[in-house]
Amino acid sequence: MNGCLAHPCLSSHRLLQRWVFVLGLALVLAAPASFEASLAAGLFCADPPESRARIIAIGDHFEFALADGRQARLGGLDLPDPDRGSPASAAAAREFAAKWLIGREVGLHELSAKPDRWKRLIVELYAAPVGAAGDAPGGSSVSMALLAAGLARVWPEPEARGCATSRLAAEAEARNKSLGLWRDPYYAVVDAADLDKLRERDGQFTLVEGTPSRVGEGRSRFFIDFGLRRGFTIVIPKRRAKAFERAGLTISALAGAKIRVRGALDDRFGPRMTILEPEDIERVEAEGAAKGVGKTP
Repeated sequence: MNGCLAHPCLSSHRLLQRWVFVLGLALVLAAPASFEASLAAGLFCADPPESRARIIAIGDHFEFALADGRQARLGGLDLPDPDRGSPASAAAAREFAAKWLIGREVGLHELSAKPDRWKRLIVELYAAPVGAAGDAPGGSSVSMALLAAGLARVWPEPEARGCATSRLAAEAEARNKSLGLWRDPYYAVVDAADLDKLRERDGQFTLVEGTPSRVGEGRSRFFIDFGLRRGFTIVIPKRRAKAFERAGLTISALAGAKIRVRGALDDRFGPRMTILEPEDIERVEAEGAAKGVGKTP
């Protein structure tokens, strides 16, 4: 439910959609044309593209149809869903990508040797700026452009782990400026104390922010509680403890630290979220900025 129940909302959604697209287009127009320049500007984080492909279509759920018949998706991104939140959020992201990429040849870097369960390649894409002559080589990260324009959120995925720091920074800047989907209440960060809203997000990818009151330890898991019984809880499997230690994160020290976490909510035993990677926990600074609790590997 997006709160817009009458036609007057449609005009505001269209204005938002056009504004976001113009902003994103300006970002792409200013993007460096070479891979080396993109590196210097921080507009990519994965390895250089090892192949090229032409994009012929983009599906409603951001599946990229390639001219050779393959399907691809961007790894490590949560893109607006047309079935959730305001339809304008998903429309703006898709329009941004379609106007930039459809019909163009792009650089393609496969983040995984294996496709996902739907046989889609998990990739990062690089595209030359809009207006560049032909299909110029090099270009900027499509993922970073979407994040910087507020048209995507960082989604925890092992294949994109090496990009976490730069992607989270781009996301945070867009969120602080209320760009794109960050104006849509559905995508807003949820307060850990708002149990009603957390229950509404059961099974959905969500960002949650709050201050844990205690850290408990079970036989195979750590439990980081944000309130009383059946309040919001983070679960960290003990088998992942060494990964958190290597990242400089002490799980027992999370109590009393204001943090932001991201992942899928599960409300079977009260709202909880299983965290597997240290990058999925950010320490929220007093001025509203966020830093990784540990260092990114």
